[in-house]
Amino acid sequence: MTAPVTSAADYAADRARNWEAFASASGPLPSFRDRWDTFSSGWKVPIEFCQPIGLDYPGFMEPVRPLLDELATMEEIELFPEGHLRMTTVQVGFLKADDIMWSQVESIYVNAAPRLHRLNPFPIKIGGISAFEDSLYFGVDDGDVIKEIRRLVRLAVPVVYQKARDDSHWGDFIPCIRFAGFTGKGSRQRVVQALTPYLDAQLGEYTIDQAKMARVPADPQTGWGDLDVIAEIGLLGQAARQGYHN
Repeated sequence: MTAPVTSAADYAADRARNWEAFASASGPLPSFRDRWDTFSSGWKVPIEFCQPIGLDYPGFMEPVRPLLDELATMEEIELFPEGHLRMTTVQVGFLKADDIMWSQVESIYVNAAPRLHRLNPFPIKIGGISAFEDSLYFGVDDGDVIKEIRRLVRLAVPVVYQKARDDSHWGDFIPCIRFAGFTGKGSRQRVVQALTPYLDAQLGEYTIDQAKMARVPADPQTGWGDLDVIAEIGLLGQAARQGYHN
């Protein structure tokens, strides 16, 4: 069993390993949409605890605007809209009969909020670019606070607790922000050439003062919509002990 990832250096090493695996592979690029169709059981809508970085900090990708402009012209790439970009903290489930019902969402928020209120606001640094097999992502250094959010949600929300207990990789989580998916077309090498000058790009430091829940719009016809934020939980620290908070 490998040790948990606990430092910015470890995050960077993980990005480097992922990039090397992607860049050295010889097979055709997969389709992110095809994989999402399978993962989401036919484009069912996810409910997540997440940080909607694109909505909260519009323009955060400006440091890599030349890269985005180039990717937008490539048949290999589908860029996600800025309002869709997020740092997932806990994948709660999908809105479907055998997973999560909409009527459960409020209770998930109500159970998690008292624990999450006790956390202090914290900074994240967004930087470093890498690839999964089906998508591109920005790295995030959060000082391990996201792991604490995941621990608290796991303790507070029964459906998450059950899923975490059954998931042998629950503890392997590393935060990131996916910003593009592959289309299944074109050349892997063209993607490698476009990304290589930007692998160490830094996009800035941002403060997280609320943990949020969102519905993640995704449709096979219309694509990826702006996140629908359905709950905002203030990170109050010691102030959380001074009375009732929504």
